[in-house]
Amino acid sequence: MSIRGTCPECGLSADMAAFVAQGEHNQALAAALEIPGQLGPRVVRYLGLFRPQRKALAGGKAVRLLTELRDAIALGRISRHGVTRPAPVSVWATALDQLLERPPAKLPLHGHGYLFEVVASVADQADAQAERQREEAARSGSNAKAPANAPAHLERSTEDVLAEHQRLAGQAKPQESPRGPTPLSELLKGAPRAKEDS
Repeated sequence: MSIRGTCPECGLSADMAAFVAQGEHNQALAAALEIPGQLGPRVVRYLGLFRPQRKALAGGKAVRLLTELRDAIALGRISRHGVTRPAPVSVWATALDQLLERPPAKLPLHGHGYLFEVVASVADQADAQAERQREEAARSGSNAKAPANAPAHLERSTEDVLAEHQRLAGQAKPQESPRGPTPLSELLKGAPRAKEDS
C-alpha cells in the first residue's frame, strides 16, 4: 500500500516516497553548491566511493556525506590524532586527487575517516614545506621581519665594529674595555696617515 501525493507546483501525482527522496536530493544539492567550485568534480567522484555495488547512493546518505564534507572544508583546518593543521582548499584538492588515484581496497566507504587521514597527511606535508621556506628565507635574509617595536637598525660603537672585523678576520678576540667605548682618536692611533700637501 502506498500513499499518493500531488505536487502543488506542477500537479504531478506520485508516491509520497518520491517526494521525500526529492527533498533529500534537494538538500544534497544545496550542500554540494556550498562546496568550493574547484572541488566539485572531485567530490562527485569521491561520492561514488560510497555507492554500494549495483545500487544508487541513498539520498539521505548523500545529504549526510555532503554536509559533513562541506563543514569540514569550510573549517579551513584538519585535526587528526591531536594535531591541527591548516587545510585550505588546495590541500583538499590534492588529497581528493590522491584518494581518487589510489582508492582504498575495501569499498564502499562508510565515512570520511579515510579522506580525513589523507587530508591530514597532505596538510602536514604542506605545513612542513611552508616551514622549510620560512627557514630558508630567514637564512637568506629575505622576508626577515623584525618585531614591530624593534628599532630600524641597531647603533654600534666603532670599537664594536672593529672588534667584529678582527674576530671575523681571525686576528684577535674582541677585547672588553672596562671604561666603556674607546674614542675614535685612540682607535686611529698607529693607523697610516694621509700625506699632507705642503
